[in-house]
Amino acid sequence: MKKKFSFFNKLNNLFPGSVFGLISFGISLFTHLIGVLLYPNYNMTKIAISFLGDGYGGIIYRIGLILTGIIGIPFCLFLGRSFNKEDTIEPLRKLTVIGSIIYCVSLMLIGYFWGSDAVVSFIHGLSAFLCWVDGLIFISLVSILMFKDVRYPKSIAFFGFIVAGTFLLHLTFLTPITQWIMTLSIMLWVWIISSYMLYKHF
Repeated sequence: MKKKFSFFNKLNNLFPGSVFGLISFGISLFTHLIGVLLYPNYNMTKIAISFLGDGYGGIIYRIGLILTGIIGIPFCLFLGRSFNKEDTIEPLRKLTVIGSIIYCVSLMLIGYFWGSDAVVSFIHGLSAFLCWVDGLIFISLVSILMFKDVRYPKSIAFFGFIVAGTFLLHLTFLTPITQWIMTLSIMLWVWIISSYMLYKHF
């Protein structure tokens, strides 16, 4: 265990884990923006985000999803490592890391499996549903860990529960606007946590 964390400490000194989060945020923001700008007459209250992958900027948007998932994995690992290592919360910390990785892999699958083929559409839809459910769970777990860790401000932990709530909101109503609220919320959440980790040298 000590050797594993020693490796992460050395890697974090060379390339802070928080930077992965900031890069992931930047890619997601940029590719979503490109997708919207290159989609004729796009209306976020009527057209689901998934349709951005069919627009003129579709390939950029889909690559963005894949890259966001890939780069998000090391960020999630460093985020999990940043929490208090007390034995009482170790199982919860491990579960949180696993959940966050599943979320990132789901994003990659959403971006990769795209098309009108029935099987591809099924995998795409299943990956999206898994992403939403898992996002609700793992963000809630992260927020709980933050409440237990004195190094994280309670305001960030509380905001995490709000973000998790946007996932529940979308799962309840499944509308384009709730999907946008959910997406923008988690993007902001990643930016806030990454910036705080970088500032505090976690």
